[in-house]
Amino acid sequence: MTMMKQFFKQSETFIGLGAAFFFLLIFFCVWMTAYDGVNDRIDQLKIGFVNEDKQMGLVIEKEMEKNIPFDIKIYQTIESAQKDMNQRKLDMVMQVPKGFSSEIQEKGRTDLKYFINQANASLAKQLMDVTANTITQSVNENVYMYKQQLILSKVPEQMTTVISSKELAQSLTKNIESALQSLSIQSVQPSVEKTNHVDGFAATMVPMMIVLASFVGSMIMSLNVHMASIKLKPSYSKWRILLARIVINAGVALLLTVISLVLMEAFNIELQRTFIETGVFQLLVYFSFLSLTQMFVVLFGPGGMLFNILVLSLQLVTSGVIVPKVMLSNFYQSVGSVLPATYAADGYYTVIFGGEKLALNMMILLLISLVSVVIVIIKVAFQKSSAGVLREKVSVSQ
Repeated sequence: MTMMKQFFKQSETFIGLGAAFFFLLIFFCVWMTAYDGVNDRIDQLKIGFVNEDKQMGLVIEKEMEKNIPFDIKIYQTIESAQKDMNQRKLDMVMQVPKGFSSEIQEKGRTDLKYFINQANASLAKQLMDVTANTITQSVNENVYMYKQQLILSKVPEQMTTVISSKELAQSLTKNIESALQSLSIQSVQPSVEKTNHVDGFAATMVPMMIVLASFVGSMIMSLNVHMASIKLKPSYSKWRILLARIVINAGVALLLTVISLVLMEAFNIELQRTFIETGVFQLLVYFSFLSLTQMFVVLFGPGGMLFNILVLSLQLVTSGVIVPKVMLSNFYQSVGSVLPATYAADGYYTVIFGGEKLALNMMILLLISLVSVVIVIIKVAFQKSSAGVLREKVSVSQ
């Protein structure tokens, strides 16, 4: 009991208890509010539609626009649609191939083509898989009716040319109608191609894993480096300490980049970008995380960890790894647009799965790093140097 009392006499005990409480509170509040109403924003997901068939294709296009609860964008060529999908402007591309109607008439069956982007949030990929099957089922129903109408429209004319009795022709037509009811409805099969696909479930978790691990590591490192800098203040100027912190951040970012590349190679994660480009991107990711977490600690001291915990939670829900960014509210989309994890996750999708936006992500990560460092410099500029004060006291005493 005495030992328990001694623990509660220490301020660090209460800081630890407070951290546990605020960690739970922040995560609970952020995640529950961020994911609230996600199902209501399913219409923000985008599907590209390419129609190369001018008969049944037009019917399918109208049905898509009327019944599918997604944003449908019409493209003239499959190449332009796939280009936008590689830039993650589309979640899926659907193609009605040329000769779709003629194959149904001649062979009785054909394929609808779907291209689902795997460099995307988990929820979006699952929804597109389900959507492909749902669309195919709906198309099959339309195709079934189309085949019936096509055959029945020709039967009376053919019968009357062969059979002189119109009554007999009508009777035979009814028999044929009855027979048509037993036709198979599965005339169209889905042909799904998963673009930017990588084998193995583990690779799909890399964007989330790196964002989570590297940001938490940055939080802990920034706090401990800040505590070390407080101890060094009496002996060194504030600018030397700040310069040393920035150099340490850059050095650690470089070291983590090398380690990450080695680990990716060790676990057979194939890179879709060059080794150097991937390395530079990872360097900017780590440095932006370290710069951002350092900024909050410099501005608010150890209390800045509460802001870092808040930012960690915000980044996990807004980065687009679990739920697509477009399905979040406007507030959380705006918040995510200024946080580095959004561009880190997007860039890792490009590195691991493929895409065309890595350069833009790198530029924004660099900008976030620079803004964070500039804010820290401004804050330090208004601080009084402890080393200078100590020298003044020494000279006065002498």
